[in-house]
Amino acid sequence: MHEYSVASEIWDAVKAAARKHGGDAVRSIRLEIGALNLIEEEQLSFWLKALADQNGSPDLDLRISRTPARITCGHCGTEEEPALPSDEVSHFVPPLLTCRSCGSRDVQVLGGRELRVVSAEIEKGDEHGTAD
Repeated sequence: MHEYSVASEIWDAVKAAARKHGGDAVRSIRLEIGALNLIEEEQLSFWLKALADQNGSPDLDLRISRTPARITCGHCGTEEEPALPSDEVSHFVPPLLTCRSCGSRDVQVLGGRELRVVSAEIEKGDEHGTAD
């Protein structure tokens, strides 16, 4: 049910941007989700499309891309993409990150926690517009 709350917040933000730009319906949403973000993509997609259907945007084109995790090691200074556990684990438990180079767990996360609306295409009566 966590994904419903996230989908609802995304939908509200996109609809607010659409209204600000004089839009009626949302035609597409493009999202980026970090690899460390504990959001199940299929559930998020289901809830966003359900919200779109209920709110006058039944043909929503939803595109979700994953951004890789990036860490820096406090022990050896390496900046890299960490090894992540299997998909079954990563959706339920935050992964324990280690440096691939030296094995240290003294790491700082630089990226991979993002959840970003990259763009949304809205319909303005007979026109289309893009809100970034």
